[in-house]
Amino acid sequence: MDEDYWQALSVGDRHAAMAAVKRLQEAGRSTLEIVDELIVPAQARVGDLWLDGEWTVSQEHTATAINEGLVHWLGSFAPPPDPSRPLVLVSCIEGERHALPALVVAETLRVAGYRVDYLGGDPEPHDLLSEVLVRKPRAVLFSASLTSSLASQKGLFGSIGAIGIPVIVGGRAFGGDERRARRSAPRRTRPRWGTSSVSSRSSRRGRRRRRPEEGPADAEAAWILGFRSQITPHVVRTLGHRHAVDGSRPAWWIELEGHVDHVLGCLAAALVTGDESIIVEVRHWLGQVLGRRGGPPGLVGEIWDLLARPLRGHPLARVFLAGAAAPTDDGIPEASA
Repeated sequence: MDEDYWQALSVGDRHAAMAAVKRLQEAGRSTLEIVDELIVPAQARVGDLWLDGEWTVSQEHTATAINEGLVHWLGSFAPPPDPSRPLVLVSCIEGERHALPALVVAETLRVAGYRVDYLGGDPEPHDLLSEVLVRKPRAVLFSASLTSSLASQKGLFGSIGAIGIPVIVGGRAFGGDERRARRSAPRRTRPRWGTSSVSSRSSRRGRRRRRPEEGPADAEAAWILGFRSQITPHVVRTLGHRHAVDGSRPAWWIELEGHVDHVLGCLAAALVTGDESIIVEVRHWLGQVLGRRGGPPGLVGEIWDLLARPLRGHPLARVFLAGAAAPTDDGIPEASA
């Protein structure tokens, strides 16, 4: 890690950050080397500091904006692509605002000579599908860091696949293998996962595929997504009354509404993909986040109990929640019985 660059990120100084990058350019470092060896590791460190409670959301956003701006700037040095080269569309999935990974992919492809349309974070699905229909790319590449964003993608992946355009997905949200990616789309239109190739066989293009009906797990996930805006504030209000959160705002409380909403999104994603490890992982993550911000003992268990109550008519969701409620290293000691 270049210390000058990291110091610039730490204080939100974009001019000093650019100066550090320019020095690396002058020393002969290529665009991809600077992105892969400096900006990407720096962003990972930013995320770790937020997770540990050492950085605020504002600090994280400032540093991320600097990193994104420099990736754009570095990408501007790529020569114009040959008009005959394949066009690829690169985007985050709906609800995903962590756009830097998708941006890195887009600029890497530009350096490699591809024509690229980069749509950024949290696209509106109808607009994205319209862009696909008009531009007719060789492939659509999606990035996702938040597992809570996966549940609502099946329709979009299916629509793109149904018109014969390959979908390629990647990112932390999909885990370390292809299972979540394959289960996030209808069986006949499943996306490819984790491949760097954007080529496709001509026989795949233009061939329409039938989309299967949704099952009970999909229906429960859709209900959760439809009512999460009501469930989340109810859980937060109840916890506020229980823990007498009034004028004083403890560190664990400040972002609690977003954390609870994230858990609900992950529960829906677990149902859609059939992957129970998603809800286990998010419980562990929630324990880490709240524990490092001084959350009271048993807080994760309270959240789990409050989430289970409105799900009484949704047995699969309750099973997934219960399966993740076994004793784990949540980062917060469970309340004694």
